[in-house]
Amino acid sequence: MKIFRAVVILALFASVIAFSGCGPGNKNANMSAIATASNSTLENANSAKTNVEELGLLINIPYDAEDIVWKEVVDQKRLIAVLRFSTEDANKVVADAIRREAPQNVTLSSETWFPAELIAQSEMSGDDSLNGLAFSADIFYQEPFTSGPIVRIEGTDYFVLYLSAK
Repeated sequence: MKIFRAVVILALFASVIAFSGCGPGNKNANMSAIATASNSTLENANSAKTNVEELGLLINIPYDAEDIVWKEVVDQKRLIAVLRFSTEDANKVVADAIRREAPQNVTLSSETWFPAELIAQSEMSGDDSLNGLAFSADIFYQEPFTSGPIVRIEGTDYFVLYLSAK
């Protein structure tokens, strides 16, 4: 009888401990965890990407890039990519673009997701801007992204590509 009584007491004690985790106090913790996970998913969706193959499905990349960081703004049908080519390939991009259209001097705003070298260069300007030459980006066009320029950042082999869908 004493053993039966001890088992019942232990079973009740274990039940109380097990069910205490199901109370309303943890519901808020669970909701908070779900909200945090949801926010991190949204942040990841808006974060810059580095997958060359994925970008290659959206645009034409005519030369091997040494570094690529890009973002797609789906609701605005825009794509922004920062590409770094070898000096030889960078000169080929410029030569090809000049044949299509004369370059124009432009000033760009630096983005927080740009490569560190470009962010540092923009901070040195004092106004978080980057100077460059804008060219026709025809060689990068691929449906649906068939409009926009490519800008070679002054003093670098970095290009900022701004494409949009019509």
